[in-house]
Amino acid sequence: MVRPRLTIYVCQESQQLRDLQQKHEDGDTVTSTFFVYHAIYLEELTAVELTEKLAQLFSISSQQISQIYKQGPTGIHVLISDEMIQNFQDESCFVLDTMKAETNDSYHIILK
Repeated sequence: MVRPRLTIYVCQESQQLRDLQQKHEDGDTVTSTFFVYHAIYLEELTAVELTEKLAQLFSISSQQISQIYKQGPTGIHVLISDEMIQNFQDESCFVLDTMKAETNDSYHIILK
């Protein structure tokens, strides 16, 4: 049995989460929410491999994912590279936000 070199956990941000965040900002009490994370096992630690694994998770083709970004501490979006993935800590957790690309039927994915 081969052990993956890197395991990350991802959860897709939903409209329910956005609604809860909006209510929280308005001062209302937020109830606890149950989130389901999916494990992604990476062997090669490349952006191409991550794109393929995320495409499998969303049941789309990898060509439909145009870019993957990681949200930085100040809210900036940093383009994912092989070197960035190689420096992820094992068992890191991310919430995924998807944005429709403006020019075609592809998506941008943001790891938060």
